Amino acid sequence: MARKWFQLVGEDGNAVTSTDAVVVDIEDVDMLRHAVKEQLRDSHLAGIAASDLTVFANRAEYDAKRSVVLPHSWSPVTAYGNNGENALIVQVPKRAESDSRYFIQPNVQEQVEKAVFVIVEEDGERNGVGMGVFFSSTLAVTCDHNLTEQHTVGSMVSVALKEGIEVVEVVARSSQLDFAILKSSKPRSFFIPPWNGRPDELRGRYDLVLASYRLGIDEYQDVFKNQLGFAPVAGISISAHRRHIMYSCPTYAGDSGAALLLKDGFLVGIHLETINALREEMDRKKTIKDRLNDVEESLDNIARSGLAQGCSFGLLAHEFKDVVSE
Repeated sequence: MARKWFQLVGEDGNAVTSTDAVVVDIEDVDMLRHAVKEQLRDSHLAGIAASDLTVFANRAEYDAKRSVVLPHSWSPVTAYGNNGENALIVQVPKRAESDSRYFIQPNVQEQVEKAVFVIVEEDGERNGVGMGVFFSSTLAVTCDHNLTEQHTVGSMVSVALKEGIEVVEVVARSSQLDFAILKSSKPRSFFIPPWNGRPDELRGRYDLVLASYRLGIDEYQDVFKNQLGFAPVAGISISAHRRHIMYSCPTYAGDSGAALLLKDGFLVGIHLETINALREEMDRKKTIKDRLNDVEESLDNIARSGLAQGCSFGLLAHEFKDVVSE
């Protein structure tokens, strides 16, 4: 059986998935559509019929006025998609009107639940210390402060996913921007692809959502323990360096690394901490170092904003999504 490489894109042309492959005997567009639908039926293609997918020869042709479309179910694809660089482009149609009862649709909730995880301690109790999220089939992000000094690049860390405990490798750390990149040894079907829009477009938006396990209040929420929850987020401001976002949303200790996403399932960034905790941290750094670097100064300005009381801040996805290649 041959591997056929493809990339899923939305109606606007933005990538919905990273380049992936289906391993089945495929001769024509109809067979490719059904293979892609089967592979992504529980995530990006939930509620979408295979026949509604549009197939293009490759990305270059798709971008060039979208000229080389393979229009018929019987159009042959044997000459296309034979490697990742020339992956077939499979376009998803615009979804039907969302159910207005939900600020995040049930199918997106299911996708997110299988993409997020909890960083757990390496002892018998496996207590959660923070969160993280897969943003590609093998790469995930968490907060750097969720890891210990022993978690050097190349070391392993345990994470609790919906399907169980998995050990992943630490492949990058940034104490300055407070993120760490983790890598799974096996590709995953469920992840939240990064949003590719401009940071300024997030200011004033009401379609942001935070996905959290509320680890810091576990002792008070026994009946809700290990249950992922979602909260609507109001985007307030973007930092001067376009690295961070300030927003209004209930957050708790242990939420660091929680996924901040658009309601249609694209990763905007990760939650870092509350503004009050940030102010305390900035005060300590000023005392120790007598000055702040440009990143810290930008965060300090956010923390001392008159709008910031009771707010939180997060790191935007464009700061970490391309740090490590798959």
